[in-house]
Amino acid sequence: MPLLETLEALVKPWAVLYSDSKPTAAVVLFAHVAGTLWGGGLAIAADRSVWKLRTAAADERLRLLGEIDRLHASVLTGLSLAAISGVLLTTADLKTFGTSPYWWGKMIAFALLLTNGWWLQHQERRFRAAPAIMDGKWQGLRIASALSFTLWFIVALGGVFLVTLI
Repeated sequence: MPLLETLEALVKPWAVLYSDSKPTAAVVLFAHVAGTLWGGGLAIAADRSVWKLRTAAADERLRLLGEIDRLHASVLTGLSLAAISGVLLTTADLKTFGTSPYWWGKMIAFALLLTNGWWLQHQERRFRAAPAIMDGKWQGLRIASALSFTLWFIVALGGVFLVTLI
C-alpha cells in the first residue's frame, strides 16, 4: 500500500468527522486563521518597527530588540495554533492536499518563514549581547524583517489558493 493511502487510512476517522460536522470544520478553520493572524500580526508589527529604527540611536534599537524578544513566545503560540490546525485541515482531505502543488508551496513558504524567524531571533539576541556590532549589521536585520513580512503574506496567499483553487 503506497504511503499516501496508508496515511489516509490512518486519518480516516478524523476525515469522516471533519466532513460530517460543519461546526468541527468551522472551529478548525477558525483556529487556523486565528493562529495565522495572531502570530503574523505580531511579527509584521515587529518587522515594521525594525524598519522604522534604521536611523535610531543604539539605545533605542536595544530597547526595541528587548520588546521584540518578548514577542517571540506569542508569535510562536500563534504559529503553533496555525500549525496544529493546519495538520487537522490537511488530514481532513489528505489525498487532495498531499498532492496539491499549492499546499506544497505553502509548506515551503512556511518552512522558510520558520527558518527566517529563527535567524531573526538569533541576530536580535546577538545584537543585544554585543551592541557594538549592531550599527554595521542592522541592514541585515532589516532585510530579514522584510523577508519575514513577505513570507507571512505568501503563506496567507497559499491558504487562499488552497481554499479557492482546489
